[in-house]
Amino acid sequence: MIGLFALLAVATPVEARTVKTLRIESTGLTDETMKDEVAARACKSFKPTKRQVVDFFNKAYPVESYVLSQQRYSPCQAVGVLTFSDGSRGDWVLYSSGVAVFTFDRGDVVHLFNKPNRWHDPNACTYGLGEKGEC
Repeated sequence: MIGLFALLAVATPVEARTVKTLRIESTGLTDETMKDEVAARACKSFKPTKRQVVDFFNKAYPVESYVLSQQRYSPCQAVGVLTFSDGSRGDWVLYSSGVAVFTFDRGDVVHLFNKPNRWHDPNACTYGLGEKGEC
């Protein structure tokens, strides 16, 4: 038992991965599969700032892909590239709903979620109707 406490006392704390560099390549995009002009016009107003996107990736947590496809789908997107503090790098697609798809350079893909966010979401109040604090 004493050995366990000694081991825990000298264990090195693990630091969370944070954004080291981030580049926004484009905002106000619409999902290519959407052929809806109204949605396309609305999505032009989705323009998260660099600070907002950095905050998103620093706070987001992994979720299953159905969160994007079934619960929080939005056609409004921003895209870019980022490098994390541990040196991992990749491309991202951020949806106005607070879900992102991050593809690491090595090919792994993760879906991330964070809510609330301070950017304008043209589709606010359309996800998970009835969720407290959604609108």
